[in-house]
Amino acid sequence: MLGILLASLLGPFSVEVSPEVRSSYQSFGKLVEDRPMQLTSVRVKYATEDFGKFGIRNWDVSSLTDRRHDVHRHALYHTEHCLTWDYDWEIAKDWRLDNELMFGWAIYAGFKDDASNRSYRYWQVDQSLENPYIVPFYRVCRVVTGYDYLYFKAGLRRKFDLPANWYVTPSVFLEGGNERNYRRVFGQNIHGSWNSGGCSSLSFRLEAGYRCSDYLTVFVFVEQYDVIGAETRDTNGASSNRCAHNDWTHGGIGLKFVF
Repeated sequence: MLGILLASLLGPFSVEVSPEVRSSYQSFGKLVEDRPMQLTSVRVKYATEDFGKFGIRNWDVSSLTDRRHDVHRHALYHTEHCLTWDYDWEIAKDWRLDNELMFGWAIYAGFKDDASNRSYRYWQVDQSLENPYIVPFYRVCRVVTGYDYLYFKAGLRRKFDLPANWYVTPSVFLEGGNERNYRRVFGQNIHGSWNSGGCSSLSFRLEAGYRCSDYLTVFVFVEQYDVIGAETRDTNGASSNRCAHNDWTHGGIGLKFVF
């Protein structure tokens, strides 16, 4: 009843809230922290009749340990504020091209190194071809102002609906970017310079969830992250960074509220 009431009051507006706890934190292809983190995404969208959905998004990442106390204060790690636009193009029956364009600000604070306490802006494009079979998807992110690199993610997924409101979604995806992104993720190449970009990691993910109602879903996931390429594995393996793992298994649990 509460969900129906909120939906009727919001009208063309919709709200999505997704709190998660993850055993580690991977961002833009880089394993940033290998200890538990808490993430919360809040999105508000306004649906138009002909021009898709316009919205705002807030993304917070907080540490659940003091593992990084030597470089960063406890709790809030960083936050992001974004403007978004979504447009779903109906191609045929059960076939739809989902598009999202995002412009965001990532804000860092609390680092003992003042140079790290800075913000950057980024453009991001997401597309997926939704269908009853296998869904291809990709993301391209161009980071500007404060940092300068190109990141991409591309993969396949398939959602299987199970009895009693359960579902499972296996997926596989590659991540990578240009030369600047390689330096951001792995540092200086121990075999020389990074002459070009490309794919730097391969991940396998399995998500299982239970739809409690039209407005609430509970989910868990497990994910395997693997650095690929001999040079990248050598460089990452030789790094003194405590989170420079060539192979890493992590997971999490979360909720999805939609009104």
